[in-house]
Amino acid sequence: MIIWRFKDGKPGHENQTTGLDAALGNTREIKVFDIPVLGLPMFPTLLLYWLVRKIPASFPTQMPDLIIGAGRKTHLPMVVAKSLCGGKTVVLMRPSLPSSLFDLIVAPEHDDVAPGQNVVEVKGVLNGVPFVDNKDTNAGLMLIGGTSSHYKWDSRGIIDQISRIVEQVPVVHWVLTTSRRTPEIFVRSLLEQIESDNITVIPFEKTDHAWMMDQFNKAGQIWVTPDSVSMVYESLSSGAVVRVFAIAPVDIKNQSRVVRGLNELIEQEYVSTFEQWSSDPTHASKPKQFNEADRIAKIVLEQLS
Repeated sequence: MIIWRFKDGKPGHENQTTGLDAALGNTREIKVFDIPVLGLPMFPTLLLYWLVRKIPASFPTQMPDLIIGAGRKTHLPMVVAKSLCGGKTVVLMRPSLPSSLFDLIVAPEHDDVAPGQNVVEVKGVLNGVPFVDNKDTNAGLMLIGGTSSHYKWDSRGIIDQISRIVEQVPVVHWVLTTSRRTPEIFVRSLLEQIESDNITVIPFEKTDHAWMMDQFNKAGQIWVTPDSVSMVYESLSSGAVVRVFAIAPVDIKNQSRVVRGLNELIEQEYVSTFEQWSSDPTHASKPKQFNEADRIAKIVLEQLS
């Protein structure tokens, strides 16, 4: 299967298409051609190419079976590519062009895309974290975000929760890492308060993609701050037991799509909360099956074959 993947340079968008490509590659042989949007002609020129039926030189020479993209800047190039070169289009997230122009729309539930025969809803967003079954629950990971427009950041409260988790479950060795949004004072305060041999703190500056994938692969249980939406879904995709720290939403009455989405995961028991864990810290939770990339890959192959 020849796949053209249009890339807009945004890691979050490319992570979604990477996840779908990987899942498709689990079921059949694929060859992926990456097409950076920045290397294409400007949109007016691209439309002219479409009108005169000329294939841009920046398009691959092997014609596509499947055209994939995420992000607004990929939408028009995808439509032009299909018109000129054939193949079926799969757009991830809400499209900026009419839905009828795409063969399949994979939309997060919180995007509220109008239902249609070519629309498939996905929980959260796809990602490239592979699902691993039966992982060691004594290997733990803590993912710390930071200030956001959705939750009231509380360094002291989170550190208190971390301290309690580390003390209550001494058999687990925890690896904790931060993000670009984590306040600088957080790590200093954490190291001053927590003195334990079963937690290792690795600031995000000392990590990379390969390191994160290795942690997701090994960790049997993962704690995430709720502001880190992508990390919540990546953690679920890894096959770990996933819990979220307790942080108050910015607006309790008018909750954002991010807050509503997390609450749905909690209600559906994909994720549990610090409060739930506190009631029985030694309870052996089991991860709920969550493998959206494989599920969507099967739908893509069924509907577009």
